[in-house]
Amino acid sequence: MDRKCQFRKKNGSKCDADAQTGRDVCVFHDPEQSATVGRARRAGGLKRSRPATVLPPDTPDIALEDASDVSTLITDSINQLRRGQLDPRVANGVGYLASVLLRSREQGVMDRRIAKLESSLRLNSNPTIQT
Repeated sequence: MDRKCQFRKKNGSKCDADAQTGRDVCVFHDPEQSATVGRARRAGGLKRSRPATVLPPDTPDIALEDASDVSTLITDSINQLRRGQLDPRVANGVGYLASVLLRSREQGVMDRRIAKLESSLRLNSNPTIQT
């Protein structure tokens, strides 16, 4: 059965991590591992604080007029991601925003169609009286 770390936190509760084999504490609370844990935490923090890989500021804007343009953007972004030229978080943002843009354009088309139908129905339900 897995043993839990016996370390007590400042608030008196126990650490919920699994204890190391043959030890009463997890790797994070083992005094013999403190140097290794500290180095790993610093390395993790340094790695996380690296700036995202983004396109140069002079990258031209893309006119996203239709689904074909959006498809081209997504294709380019996928290829840049695969080559390591685009940070995965940026690529994810591009994909999400492209999806929102396509839905917005579809909604605009539907709104125009509904307005046209409603206008047509109003004309048919209110015939003018001819004398």
